[in-house]
Amino acid sequence: MTKTDEVFAYLKKGYKLSSAEAFNKFGATRLSAIIFNLREKYNIGDIWEEDIDRYGNKVRFKKYFYIGRK
Repeated sequence: MTKTDEVFAYLKKGYKLSSAEAFNKFGATRLSAIIFNLREKYNIGDIWEEDIDRYGNKVRFKKYFYIGRK
């Protein structure tokens, strides 16, 4: 199973996924490239989220989610 297949299966289950989560769960280092390829066939949405990093700084990152087929 490819990284793209793993990411797509995860998104299709209704989960949201960030780049850090993709690396930790699947070893995928280029989530944006995977999402780019998936968007050729599927509607993949994204949302900006905020959190605090380990140094106490506010950070923003995207989380991707599956909407459906085009």
